Amino acid sequence: MTRQAIEMVKFCLVAALMALPTLGHAADILTVNAHGAAESFSMEELQEMPQTTVVTKNDYVETTTTFVGPKLRDVLAGQDIGPESELIMTALNDFTVRAPASDAYEHDVILALSMDGKPMSIRDKGPIWVIYPMDDEPKLRDDIYNGRLVWQLKSIAVE
Repeated sequence: MTRQAIEMVKFCLVAALMALPTLGHAADILTVNAHGAAESFSMEELQEMPQTTVVTKNDYVETTTTFVGPKLRDVLAGQDIGPESELIMTALNDFTVRAPASDAYEHDVILALSMDGKPMSIRDKGPIWVIYPMDDEPKLRDDIYNGRLVWQLKSIAVE
């Protein structure tokens, strides 16, 4: 089996596992660990939260793109995580970024669940992509913020 075929099998397996229900409930796709407790969210739970639209470009899309998802601050506030905390955001491939929680409270950072009206697959940076409103706030075009655009987000830990 070629390396490309093996990677495709891995990709399909991860996608299938994320799509399977767990004990009759929708599969959890995001875990937030704070204050010694973990809270998990399914796609449906994230979609039921108030949704925000961010239309922006970044270093990883070629044109201005429409992203929709809940505000990161809403997820954090629901877990009693304030702006003074530091977030450790981890992707499916274990890529990790540290960011101040104040970003979420000072800007309309979202956990994008769709891009241009379509759910994002793992292959297309989904199912969750941390998006900053870069076109709305010129200071967010800085490389430091581009580095915080974690795609395939699976967990957020708080320090």
